[in-house]
Parts: sequence; C-alpha cells; structure tokens
Amino acid sequence: MRILAAIAACAAAFTAPAPVAAEDFVGFDRASFGQVVLKKNQAAGGGWDMDELELSIGSYNNESITKYSDDSIFSKIGLSVGRLDILTDVDVFPCTAFIVSDKHILTNYHCVPGILDNERARATRIDAVQFVAGYRQTGVEEGTRTFIVNPNPVEAHKDLDYALLEVLGNPSADYGVLPLTDRTPRDGDPYWVIGHPMGEAQRISREQCRANAPAISGNRLLHTCDTLPGNSGSPVIDASLQMVVALHHAGSKKDSVNFAIPMRDIIARSEVLQVALGAGGDTRPPPVDPVEPVDPVEPPIDIGKPETGICDALYDEAKNFGRCFAYEAYMAECDDHKFAGLARYFIESECKLTEQPPVTPPVDTTPAPPVVDNTPLRPWCGNGGLNATERAICSSAYLAGLDAEMTRAYNNQSGKSTASQQSSWRTGSRDRCGSNEACIGQTMIDRIAYLKAPVSAPPPQNNGPRVVSGNYTLSGNRCYIVTASRASISEATSFINQWFSGRSGVRMFKSSNGYYGITVATVSRSDADRQIRTLVANRRVPSDSYCSTGTRYIAEVLWGGGNGSPVIDAGGGGGDGGGTSGRTMWVNSSDGELNVRRGPGTNNSIITAVRTGSTVSVIGSSGKWSKVRIPDGRIGWVYTPLLATSKPRAQSSQCWARVVNLDPRSRGGNNSFLAMRSRATSSSQKISETYLGDQLKVLASSGNWAKVQCVSGGCQRPNNGRGNATGWSSRKYLSISCN
Repeated sequence: MRILAAIAACAAAFTAPAPVAAEDFVGFDRASFGQVVLKKNQAAGGGWDMDELELSIGSYNNESITKYSDDSIFSKIGLSVGRLDILTDVDVFPCTAFIVSDKHILTNYHCVPGILDNERARATRIDAVQFVAGYRQTGVEEGTRTFIVNPNPVEAHKDLDYALLEVLGNPSADYGVLPLTDRTPRDGDPYWVIGHPMGEAQRISREQCRANAPAISGNRLLHTCDTLPGNSGSPVIDASLQMVVALHHAGSKKDSVNFAIPMRDIIARSEVLQVALGAGGDTRPPPVDPVEPVDPVEPPIDIGKPETGICDALYDEAKNFGRCFAYEAYMAECDDHKFAGLARYFIESECKLTEQPPVTPPVDTTPAPPVVDNTPLRPWCGNGGLNATERAICSSAYLAGLDAEMTRAYNNQSGKSTASQQSSWRTGSRDRCGSNEACIGQTMIDRIAYLKAPVSAPPPQNNGPRVVSGNYTLSGNRCYIVTASRASISEATSFINQWFSGRSGVRMFKSSNGYYGITVATVSRSDADRQIRTLVANRRVPSDSYCSTGTRYIAEVLWGGGNGSPVIDAGGGGGDGGGTSGRTMWVNSSDGELNVRRGPGTNNSIITAVRTGSTVSVIGSSGKWSKVRIPDGRIGWVYTPLLATSKPRAQSSQCWARVVNLDPRSRGGNNSFLAMRSRATSSSQKISETYLGDQLKVLASSGNWAKVQCVSGGCQRPNNGRGNATGWSSRKYLSISCN
C-alpha cells in the first residue's frame, strides 16, 4: 500500500499551515569573533526591533544550566550542545548546534549556509564558522573550548532546514555525542530544549515544555518550549528517552507555538547520520508501545482483498502517473478489480519494451594514477631544523589552518603584541606542547582570541579608574570568590554599589574576554564551597557566586571605592583597610623569593613568600619598607630595596613540562592520568594525579623520574589526591623544555 500512503502524505501536505519563518538572528560585533563572550554591536542586526523577535510561550521559562549540578542529567546532556558562531561580512550571528558524531555537528540550514539568504542579516559572505563548547556561565570562559568548523556543509537540505557541518578536531572526545531517535513525536510528550539564546551561556527550557496536541502538523513538530533568537539548531530532547527527537528551527509568537523538524525525517534523508547510527551512534532499541495480548486460540483473520474504494484510488493514481511501476503496484493489490484488464493490457503493451533496463557500457576499472600534492601546509614547513611542535603543525591540516589564522590575527592586531612578545609566546607557550596536537591547538586558539580582542582605551589620568596589568592567577590551594562578571567598569561598579556598598575587600579584575569580575575574598579552595554557601545563606553574595583561580585575569581595576584587603570570611570578618592607589613593581631577590611580613620590619612575623619575578602592587610605605598587595590578594610589607621597577632577568634556567602520551581525561581508565608520587619510585605513595595537556614546573630530575609542580590544567582539580600538588612523575609521559 505504498502508493496509497504517498497519496495520504501528499494530501496532508496540501492541508498543512503555511511554513513559518525561521528563528530570527541577533548580530554581534565582528571583532568579538574568536571569543567565548560575544560583544553586542549597537548597529548590529540591521536595526531589528527587539519587540519583533519571537519570544516565548507565556512567561519566559528558560533558565541557566548552572542551576543544576555537574552530575545532573541536564548538565550531562548539555555537554554536547554548543554555540555556533557565524562570522559574516556584516556581523557575527550565533546559532546553536550539537555533536552527532566524532566530527559532525547538526544545526539549521538557515544558519549555515542560509544566513546569506536572510535579507535582514544583509550578509553577502561567510568568512568563518566556529563551535564553542562548554560555555555554561555568562562571562566565564573556564572550561570552554573552541573548534573551527568547515562552513561548507557535508549535507544541507533547505526543505528540512538542517545542515551537517564538519568540525576540525574531535569535540566528542571531551563533550560526548547526543543520541538521536527516529521515534514519531506524540501529543503531550515532555521535552527539554537546550541552547544558547541571544548568544548567551547555555540555557535549558523544561517548564511547560512539551509536544503540542496535535504534535505533528504539516511534517513539523509543534512544541511549547520557550526559545529566543540564537536557539536555532537546538536539540528538542524527549525527556523520557533522553534522546533528540527533533531539531528546533522556528518560532511564532502569534500562534503561541514553536516548530521543529522531526529527527525521523532528517535521519531518513541523511546518509551521514544513517552511517553514524549504524556505527553505534544510537544503539538503544526504540521503545515498544504496549500491545494488547492476542488470544492464541482464535483463528487468524482473513483480511481478504482491498476494498473497492481503495482499488479505485490506486487505479486513479496509476492513470495520473501513466507509468509502469504505478500500474504494477495497482495489479499487486487489485488483480481482480474491474479495471484490472485495462491495467494488464497497459503493462503488456507498454512496459515490456519501453522500460527495459538500459545497457551499461563497460567501465574502465584501471585506477587513475594518484595525484600527489607536495605543497607544504605552511610556507615555512620546507625549512630545516623544525622542532617537535613545528613538525606537528606541518603534518596536520587542522593545526596548519590555525597557524595561518594566527598569522592573520597577528598582522591585523593593533598593539596587542610586539614581534619580540610573539616570539616569546611561541617558545615559551606553544613549543612547550611538544608534539601534543591537542595542547598545540588549544594554545594557538587562546592566542588568536587574545590577538583579535580589541585594545582597551587608556585609563583616565584624573581620579577615574586605573587599570593595573599583571598576573593575578592564584597559586597553591587558593581561589577568589567571584560574585559576578559585567561587560564594563561602570556596570561592575554599579553592581558593587548595589551589593557591597561600604564593604572592604571588594576587588575588580579585567578578564581576557573583556568582562570585569568582582571578587570579595581569597580563600582556600578546599573550603570555598562551604564559605560560599554560608555567604549566600546570609545574603552577603549572589546565589551564583563561584570559586576561580583567576587564570584569565589580566589586570586589576582600581576604581576608587571599596578596594581593601580582600577578606570577607563566612563570619563577616573585616581586614586591613589599605589604600586604592598603587604602582606595579617586581620582586628582585637573589634568594629566589621575598618574605612578606605583617608589618614594616623584621620583627614582624612572615605571612608568606613571593617568588622573584612576581608582580606586586605597592599601596604604601614606611621607611625602607613597602606595603604591597601580592598576586593572591593578601596585603603585607616587604623590604623596598628588593623591589624593581622593571621585570628582572631570569637568573637561572627554568624547565617546564607538558603531560603527553595519555588518553583524554574524559575517557577514564589507567592510561588517562599520570600519578604524582612521594618519591622517584613506582612503589611509593601516590600523592595526586595530572592529565593530558597539563602544564608542570620541573623542580628536579632523577633517572627516568622528574619532580614536578602543578601549574595549570586538570592537576588543579584532580579526580584523586590534592590539587596543585608537587611530586615525582615518570618522564615517559612528560615533554620537557627549558628556557
């Protein structure tokens, strides 16, 4: 009955409502492409009226994914969903996409390449596309990763509004794959929609989020899940199956319903997804609807021949087609129907001769000689004396593409880096990765984002805020309690005045993504969660405050209010007042470190020690002693002659290591971590763990072992053992370089 089914499908299509417009876009500043946090351009979006954009069904029920723990099902499923940034000649337009295989993501056709068909976008070309994974909290880039995407789709079908894009790299290794189902959506099924509305951090719609009744109309799924521009390409997830049942693609404020493409139709069309599913993408069997038991003693029912009306319809369809296959389908079902003789005559007279299979000419199976392209991936790849990192770049099209993008970013940047600084970055950061491609790629992406970031205007010379550049990353087991991130100094100041008016210890830091973080304390990481819970319970900080080591803080903003010793403990204790003015100086002690004391003089007790080469902010003086704020935020006194106005030269060689030759941490297993031990033997006590790509400081060496100290990466928060530890590790898994 296939032809009759086709007739029914055609009839349904003609009675369906007219197609709705795809989800609208919001444009962002081109200069923010390559950054996790997109910057709004006041002129972006072609002057669209925000009141015209599709909004929500009733009250807006989207909520931040960070409301749920990392172990929640929402957070785990959301790992595979990311933001898709489309850089055009006009603006950056964000959509949503999700990972469906080790190298493919799925989104809407009207995002890529269809943005060029959108008259309101006014774009005439797509310059680049990137996939941003792990962006969960607004303004916070920790835990995110950016992947380059080929803007030419592997598959793209406008009628089903889907596009499969290829990602350079394997995002599924760290973020997983969303399972798909071809199950037909049913009325009232509960759903979740996860995406990046308005280009913001990940959000989930689940309250009042379900299939409409009817669920399917005109081959489109109707649902009541709240969406905004930027949700285009979001997965519609069946809550009971925890699998993607449809691809969200359009909204209609007028009809109080949103629209999605059923995955059953996309899978049926997509050769790539069929291969991926056959290779294990969805190994779970589809759910089976309960069936009434059949009494086995009753005889089987003879269904007989089709009714006369059905045979009439089949014959009419065969006549309309006028083709052999249609008459043959009619005869297969209705060989004793009143028009069967006419059909038999047509088949005997027309089909035996006219529809013989064509004769296929013989094919020359001799293979063509292979075409060998000896062009180097980068112009300098033919040079001699390449190091391990350079050889890795020259053997990987992905890394070579990043290197080309790096060159463009450096040539187009405005004062972010001198030639000497760029050379120092290559030898001091990139080349420390050795041949580890994952490490090289991430290091290059971070540098490209830095070079593309707009240069901040110089600070005012009057009583306005001063921006003091420096390294504010905390070492040891310490972190900042961060209460908010704001897009400008004025917004951050307003937040401080609202929450912390009159309090000492509040600090403002500029992040490498352009946002400004507001912190209220520097605490032990092991005790941070307890202190934050207490502060939230006492309404002293917002409920979404979190702990950060400040790895992306590049400057402190002295805005003229509230800057004191950063001490707000859970009990509400105060601290040393301190001043708000300051100048940056460097520790220059021949002993390798400088003692920080509680007062001006050696008779005062030592708080801690700061390594030579570290920056401090001088905020006061007494004789030959300076009152300083050290990198971890504490205030103390140091001996002034051991400070310098410029960074001192390194007095001895320092060696660094990158962890290599391991499986990614996300895979688990014995080969996904490197043990740090108390002594240089495999039988000694295990202190902690370090992971692929982690950066370590090498303190000593003994045979095949190296004594290392955690600097950055997963070793700061290991699965087992203490964070930021120092111990002995096997050199087999370390790529060591010295300056």
